[in-house]
Amino acid sequence: MKQEMVNGEQLLVSVIMPAYNCERYIETAIRSVMAQTYQNWELLVIDDGSTDSTPGVVEALSHEDARIELIRNPMNMGVAKTRNRGFELSRGQFVALLDSDDVWLPNKLEKQISLAQNTGAEIIYCSYAIIDENGRKTCNDFIVPDRIDYDGMLVRSVVSCSTALLSKSIVDNYSFRTDYYHEDLLLWLELMRDQKSACGVPEVLAEYRILPGSRSFNKWRSAVERWKIYRQYMKEPFVKSIKLIVRYALLAMDKYKKI
Repeated sequence: MKQEMVNGEQLLVSVIMPAYNCERYIETAIRSVMAQTYQNWELLVIDDGSTDSTPGVVEALSHEDARIELIRNPMNMGVAKTRNRGFELSRGQFVALLDSDDVWLPNKLEKQISLAQNTGAEIIYCSYAIIDENGRKTCNDFIVPDRIDYDGMLVRSVVSCSTALLSKSIVDNYSFRTDYYHEDLLLWLELMRDQKSACGVPEVLAEYRILPGSRSFNKWRSAVERWKIYRQYMKEPFVKSIKLIVRYALLAMDKYKKI
């Protein structure tokens, strides 16, 4: 019996995909889920009030594959609340996050589920390539360590939303904060602070797309908002926070260095 099976059946993975005006990329993102070698998944695409053809693209794909479900927010709620809604609607023993402009490689879920079952870790992440709006690699691949803890995450955030696989126990007890810019970093830090175990697959299993004008593209604001998390929420000392920001800036320059 494979490690990822219970009573001969694969564990269900709920994939949460927030969507807002992403008609150009969302079909590629969804098809990367459809192409997974691990087949027991449900994909909850939660449209956050798109004004383009995003819902129509999702609906058409849902006719191809019944595991895809289009859910519409009653109003624009923002990405944090949308992900939290996905947490509440998920049925899987694991929950995976995928942004609507990112891509998974075909064996992403299979490798992560296997690692989760073999280690008992509650958070599984992986290495990823960095691509531009046209799908071209722009930087060297971001290779993650096989383990991370709270102090390590303070220095370098190795978990990203589109690489994260979470146990249902985490999804049932935690959520994304809506009052901070880096709601994902804040959640990972909360989990690490609470001693939740995290393991990584050093192999590149995803492609992370950086678009002009996106939050990931604006490094100055990212640094300012990261400072707020260090000082206001995590209550880290001033001098330690200064050192962390300097370290963050140096690592960011290395991470996004052009090939």
